[in-house]
Amino acid sequence: MTHRPKLRPLARPKVVTVRTDERGDPVFVRLPGKPARRVAVVRERWRIDDEWWRHAISRDYRTIVLDDGTVMTLYHDLLEGLWYAQRG
Repeated sequence: MTHRPKLRPLARPKVVTVRTDERGDPVFVRLPGKPARRVAVVRERWRIDDEWWRHAISRDYRTIVLDDGTVMTLYHDLLEGLWYAQRG
């Protein structure tokens, strides 16, 4: 009998407050109920534009490292104008 790893759903994204630089990259992030943290590094950046299906999606994603070492993925919903944090 083989054991398969259990899949677990991603946590629901949470709306966060983000302050950006002139290029639109996050420099500070504040999670709900927490103090603002400085972004130490933006590791990756990618964009998704899709219409899956008839529910349009347009998002700029970034994997960041906060000044306390926390790694997270943020996305800026370009249709809503809001930022979200997605944790696994």
